[in-house]
Amino acid sequence: MRREVLLVPERGCIVLDALLVRPGVTGVGRSILELTRALAAADRDLDFHLLCTHPEMFGFLAGVNGWTVHACPGARGGTLRKALHAQAVLPGLVRRLRGDLLHSLQFVAPLRLARPSVVTVHDLSYLRFSGTVEQPRRAYYRVCVPATLRRAARILTNSAATAADVKDAFPEVAGRVRVTRFGTPSWVWDRPARTGPVAPDAPFLFVGTLEPRKNLERLLRAYRRFRSLREEEGQVRTAPRLVLAGGRGWLDSALRELIRPLHAIGRLELAGYCDLDHLWELYVSARALLLPSLHEGFGFPILEAMAAGLPVMTADRGAMREVAGNAALLVDPESEPALVQGLQRLADDSELREQLATRGRARARALSWERTAAETVAVYGEVLTADAARGV
Repeated sequence: MRREVLLVPERGCIVLDALLVRPGVTGVGRSILELTRALAAADRDLDFHLLCTHPEMFGFLAGVNGWTVHACPGARGGTLRKALHAQAVLPGLVRRLRGDLLHSLQFVAPLRLARPSVVTVHDLSYLRFSGTVEQPRRAYYRVCVPATLRRAARILTNSAATAADVKDAFPEVAGRVRVTRFGTPSWVWDRPARTGPVAPDAPFLFVGTLEPRKNLERLLRAYRRFRSLREEEGQVRTAPRLVLAGGRGWLDSALRELIRPLHAIGRLELAGYCDLDHLWELYVSARALLLPSLHEGFGFPILEAMAAGLPVMTADRGAMREVAGNAALLVDPESEPALVQGLQRLADDSELREQLATRGRARARALSWERTAAETVAVYGEVLTADAARGV
């Protein structure tokens, strides 16, 4: 009896939901831009239709063979508007584009879709740290994320830590989870890293949205205690300033109370949301990056800082430990004394800072988006092959 060989069509058609990308891009949006650029860097034997609300941000796709960008202005707006668009409009759009597969580059996909879907989960902070995600987004996620994951053909995660979170929260989908670990943001590689000793007045640096998940209240209390110890020792001049680079988040009233007195005496600077040029200047002129978050799905600032030659202190848990490897000072983010000790070491130990900077540059080079794109395309192949088999 002759065995029939099943072949995936020569040019499968992938529809990418990139609707979350907007000006003032942060972690999730940055990852979508990076993955798209890496996918388009080589001919994947696939055709891509990219759906977005701000097509100008995907100008790098102009003229790339096999790629078409579709503007979806109806999806602009808040959580509710995007949700309605995803559920009411996307299924018909995928059908009209003759898509073989929809890849939702975040973890909510249409629940009524005639074609298979792949979804990317960036983190499950809405479950693990529910108080750090505002309403109505948290309620929307609680309803739509489980249903999305149940119907998804494959679930991609940005780190092994996020994969473990997904499998723990939704054990019924564990067999469909694939880790396609993110890489170091590509924008860092055409910029000069820091060389030479750190300046005497180089500050500590935090990069990220000013929101509860980032653990800033505890970090600021630790920083205040660190300064008090220096004052008691008569060494207040050896206490670096602290720069916070990032846009305002939600639920930040308590954080503002901690910021105000430090800002008033000139020991804390609010840099706000920074464009890439300004952000790089901060990285190469700082003493160390401080990112002791309670939870991260990945943690781009860790690798950006490492590429700049900046030592990093981050949390000894989850994706932060995974991304940093042995190239960062790892601390318990829920222990104020541990944070104080970390600040003291980074302020005083130049040998430690140099070791971390050297290891960090190597670590940043090791994580590439080319690998992420190749692993993602391999998952598309799994899904398209399985779908072709079901159609026989």
